[in-house]
Amino acid sequence: MRRRPTVAVIGAGPGGIAMGALLAEGGYDFTIFDRADGFGGTWRNNTYPGAACDVPSHFYSYSFAINPRWSKTYAGQPEILAYLERVADGHRLGERLVANTRVTTLSWSDTAHEWTVITDSGAAYTFDIVVSAVGMLDVPNIPDIPGREAFRGRVFHSSAWDHSKSTAGERVASIGTGASAVQYVPAIAAQTDHLTVFQRTPIWVSPRFDEPFTPEQQELFERHPAEARKLRDAAFEQYEAADFAEDARQTAESTSLARDYLHRKIADPELRAKLTPDYPVGCKRPLLSRDWFPTFTLPNVTLETTPIAGFTERGLRTVDGVEHLADTVIYGTGFRAADYLGSLDVHGRAGARLHDDWREGAEGYLGTTVPGYPNLFTLYGPNTNGVTSIIYILEAQTAYIRGLLDVMDERGLRSVEVKREVNDRYNAEIQSAMAGTVWLANCNNYYRHPNGKIVTQFPHSGKAFADLLATVQLDDYDVVAADTALTTR
Repeated sequence: MRRRPTVAVIGAGPGGIAMGALLAEGGYDFTIFDRADGFGGTWRNNTYPGAACDVPSHFYSYSFAINPRWSKTYAGQPEILAYLERVADGHRLGERLVANTRVTTLSWSDTAHEWTVITDSGAAYTFDIVVSAVGMLDVPNIPDIPGREAFRGRVFHSSAWDHSKSTAGERVASIGTGASAVQYVPAIAAQTDHLTVFQRTPIWVSPRFDEPFTPEQQELFERHPAEARKLRDAAFEQYEAADFAEDARQTAESTSLARDYLHRKIADPELRAKLTPDYPVGCKRPLLSRDWFPTFTLPNVTLETTPIAGFTERGLRTVDGVEHLADTVIYGTGFRAADYLGSLDVHGRAGARLHDDWREGAEGYLGTTVPGYPNLFTLYGPNTNGVTSIIYILEAQTAYIRGLLDVMDERGLRSVEVKREVNDRYNAEIQSAMAGTVWLANCNNYYRHPNGKIVTQFPHSGKAFADLLATVQLDDYDVVAADTALTTR
């Protein structure tokens, strides 16, 4: 009797849970590895004050696990984590989890046609298939600021929030004004002795309309799931209508609305000028908050736009020579999003190293498979971001992977590897479609590799992505048959 392929899933966040649910449904032998002590991924790790989703709750959830009890339009971190844990528990994924275990290395064997998975303890496991579910928000981006060792206070990144001591009553320096900072800065500002926010580039922020769901609405959603799906479908259609062209009417209108909102909230012309971007909405990640701008009108909050020169014993010094005293310094500097699989050292066919192959920017076929790396799949991989709920994208990817595994099982295939020409043709189209998008406008963003190539965004709609993955085309792959171990190249 032919043995079914075994599967390693690296990461127990939203992608790992979605993959695990489908593998369990299909009766596959699989193991989920995660560095944390449970499920949730980014929603387990990011516990900073104010952490919440910026996609409506009913759309930031699995289609197979509708939650009628979301408390409000945009759920907070504890609620999202609890939801993810319930879904994992409902599919008995805890039985498959190897927790508190960081995978460091993946190595493919050309002779055995299998992957060796090595952990930080030195333990080694072998699997036929590896699915990376580490996503792209895995490795914190921590700037190299001189003098860190001299500083006598505490320093931490927002993704590793230090809850051992409150920031209340402290002098706090927050570096960065991205998606995390927009949430935690307003959450801690009023209680600090003084908060200095160091801004390199201003960001567009639009108002967030975060309405609570009443008990009556929640009961309705529970009795009639179709009512909850209406909210989900409405959010889906709103994202589907998005136009990311720099010269699009939507871009102009969104920028005008964001500028008007800033002007309404900030009366001081000097402060307003500091907070006004010189690029269109969408060039950087669009952000939502009704608290961000009012925070800068508080008497104990300072917006500092002079570049940082380095740490001192007592805080940070800017290039103009001014020392800014701080008890705590927080990096709100995001993640190395363009450095895909940055936490893993991956070695493929003929000894190829993935980070070397991706030195000019990560890319893959459908953001899911990579030539030279048989039986390796990447969830939230290159060019899968930005146009819809990532949960929707993950469901499309995991269904595709499951379908491909089923084909491998049915046909007795030992390995599949996307053809180089298929990958290259797909990525040529993807990059060509980037021309004229707002992502290439006059700003620095995490979407781009240093050489300018956009490696994170998908240039079409979410449905267009899902349609591409709706059917497995085995002709896109070179395969190795299990019984002959001969390639069909």
